[in-house]
Amino acid sequence: MKKQLIACFALLMGITTASAQEYYERGFFNHVGLNVSASTEGIGVGVAAPITDYLELSAGVNFMPGVKIKGDVNVDYNLGALPAQVTIPNHDKVKITGNLKRTTMDVKLNIYPFGGNSTFFVAGGFSFGGEKLGKLTGHSDAIQSAITTFPTFKDVILNSISAELDKYNVKFDENGDINGDIRVKNFRPYVGLGVGRLVPKHRVGFRFEAGCQFMGKLKVYQDNKEVKINELNDSDDDLSKIIDKWTVYPVLKLTITGRIF
Repeated sequence: MKKQLIACFALLMGITTASAQEYYERGFFNHVGLNVSASTEGIGVGVAAPITDYLELSAGVNFMPGVKIKGDVNVDYNLGALPAQVTIPNHDKVKITGNLKRTTMDVKLNIYPFGGNSTFFVAGGFSFGGEKLGKLTGHSDAIQSAITTFPTFKDVILNSISAELDKYNVKFDENGDINGDIRVKNFRPYVGLGVGRLVPKHRVGFRFEAGCQFMGKLKVYQDNKEVKINELNDSDDDLSKIIDKWTVYPVLKLTITGRIF
């Protein structure tokens, strides 16, 4: 009986050892990993699978939290050819809210040039969605009240009035609202490098990545219509230079990886 138990134990150990050796072998989608990350793209979740010791394919979704910046901004209205009976103060306070919320998705091929269990990688792929890099909204009670009081002059009021907001002239809609955003390409190529595997040898691992999305030139929209930055401001200021020159979005990502089988 004792010999039989020892034999069974040895057999089980042999199977376990063989399974363990096979378990760490990377083949064509023979393992699956899940990961959670924090980065300049937001909070991300993803799935990955190895192809060989040299290649790994991944896909993920990134959620940029709705970070809001609120405040009251002093503005000067350019009243233009406003009818005399419509009274609006030259100076006012506009409630402004900036919002960075957006959702993006990505697909990447990670290349491990040294193979084996090396962790250094070069990544290539693309990111898509989340074309609105940031949103800006505002509201003027004075404009809303004027349109409500003089509805027959609504078009005249909207065409005649703009607000000088930090040297930029912006328009209001019929509700006294400002709606603007900055957009980038919906499809953005990506390159990066780092250390770590998305499908780790052990159950849990860590990964660091640095890269960039090629997002193209920033475009400014107001009420879903593209406007040129020099139409909002004739001066050559810092914001105009940033919008004209900033074409690459930096990515720094720290990831906790896990292997489910």
